[in-house]
Amino acid sequence: MRDFSLILVLLFISFLGYAQDKKDSTKTSISKKALEEGIKLISKSGSDSVLLEESDDRFLPYSGNIIRNIFIQIIGFEKSIYGNEKPIVQKTGKIANKLHKNTREKTIRQNLFIKPFEKVNPYKLGDNERHLRNQKFILDSRIIITPVENTDSVDITVVTRDVFSIGFAVGGTIPTAPKFTIYDANLSGRGQRLELTMLFDPDRKPKTGFSASFEKTSFLGSFADLQVFYTELNTGFSYGDEKEFATGIKIDRKLVSPYSRLAGGAQWSKNWSKNVYSRPDSSFLDYRYNLSDFWLGYNFGINKPITNRNRKFIALRAFDGYFLNRPEQDEFYRQTSYNNITGVLGALTFYKRDFFKTQYIFGFGRTEDVPYGYSITPTIGWVDRLGAGKPYAAIEFEYKGVFEQGSFYEVILNTGTFLNNSQIEDAVIHSTVSYFTRVYSLGNFKIRNAANFTFAKLFNTYANNWLEIYSDIIPGLRVRELQADERYSLKIESALYTPWSLIGFRMAPFISFNTAILNCPECDKDKYTFYGISTGLRIRNENLIFGTIELRGTYIPEDEFGDSKFSFKLRQNLRFRKTDDFVKPPSLINYNYR
Repeated sequence: MRDFSLILVLLFISFLGYAQDKKDSTKTSISKKALEEGIKLISKSGSDSVLLEESDDRFLPYSGNIIRNIFIQIIGFEKSIYGNEKPIVQKTGKIANKLHKNTREKTIRQNLFIKPFEKVNPYKLGDNERHLRNQKFILDSRIIITPVENTDSVDITVVTRDVFSIGFAVGGTIPTAPKFTIYDANLSGRGQRLELTMLFDPDRKPKTGFSASFEKTSFLGSFADLQVFYTELNTGFSYGDEKEFATGIKIDRKLVSPYSRLAGGAQWSKNWSKNVYSRPDSSFLDYRYNLSDFWLGYNFGINKPITNRNRKFIALRAFDGYFLNRPEQDEFYRQTSYNNITGVLGALTFYKRDFFKTQYIFGFGRTEDVPYGYSITPTIGWVDRLGAGKPYAAIEFEYKGVFEQGSFYEVILNTGTFLNNSQIEDAVIHSTVSYFTRVYSLGNFKIRNAANFTFAKLFNTYANNWLEIYSDIIPGLRVRELQADERYSLKIESALYTPWSLIGFRMAPFISFNTAILNCPECDKDKYTFYGISTGLRIRNENLIFGTIELRGTYIPEDEFGDSKFSFKLRQNLRFRKTDDFVKPPSLINYNYR
């Protein structure tokens, strides 16, 4: 009897082993097929037509099926988004594979909001695919659905392609005061970023400056990103004009999908100016302040039919900027930048947002997600500035549209005002219209044109800063001394994406025309007009973490002093893809972007 029981146990163990082997074999087969399909979708040849598709198109036939398993597959650097690369690039990819730690499966799963045994929601899958692509350490992602024969179930394979996460940057003034930065945006494959920066400047006391920051994506799988930092290089949440030291912490949980319930964030920082260049006490602004900011929002409508993406989002925000020391100079006494500000804002957003996938907007062939839809956000609150508390009200309207051939546009109209004894005060109108043409192909060359128009108007100014011109409006020009209450700006740009490549770096020459008009009723002239004509070259290796490198030269016929000048600038880490949040925290209307 004992021998018979032993035989039964051995048979049962053998059966479990057979079942597990069969399951593993099935898993391997499914993952291999899905990986092959994912590689086809992520890779493309230089002569392929430009991608243009809805984010959820591939998932619609499986709507309502049950998710059985979720597998994770990661593509190595030897697979290029451009298809077959030159041998030297392939060798570089193999070396990168040895130096780079691939994103861990756990890290990918911490960024998934789909689960086994739930029904397939095509729109939610599209959102999750886009959310993965928005991670700075991931180049591209695809979700592959494999039907399970004779059932209503499906297996899902998430295929991702990392970027080489170790990067560096050189800045400052070369060669007299260089600044070096090194970072790993996917340390140990865990979606965490460690960045260190060092400045060497013989005119500075001390001669070296240092900054360090650490970030963790989806901390503990919460979709909240955590950041802690210390800086001696004026790279914190800086409000003042001096070189600032700062230390702080920030937690940010975006609304990753219209099917998510909560979004919010919190940040705190301690900031102080430091006279590192030994300026006279009469001109140096000595100040110290603390910043704290908290917000929380709730998303209504997540249980609507899956085809209905209309939502309502309600949010509350409280913020406080408290000066422990203020500058002693009288001329800065009334500036809002050096005074306490405290406020509470509440907003209700009505929105609908979808996405389509395309290329050659900010990237050089990588998949980019372009939003379309609308949002309307009325905001009310109470804000205390310059020692006076006043009610605040605003409304923000945004519409983004897409044409079938691949061009797209954006219209934004924001207006807000404070109320003082039933009269408007510090009222603002700020509007933007942007248009991107479709990509035109000339052989293996691709051209995309873009135009952007902005308008801003101030009314009954009390504490607001006057309108400025900064480098995003006209490169190489900064005008901030005029008491301008009205501004128009126009930018037209054309970029040529070439098939030329040097060790994986691709090139795109561009040309742009910028103009801006400032109306200033209290100045010597009522109207000031400025122009800038730019040309340059952008280069980027999509396998690397650091962003597009841009060399730009700009001719300005007349600057703020009436002189003509040339401006040359080398910029690195330009934003690598257009991102778009479904909702944002309640805020005051911002009209002087920097």
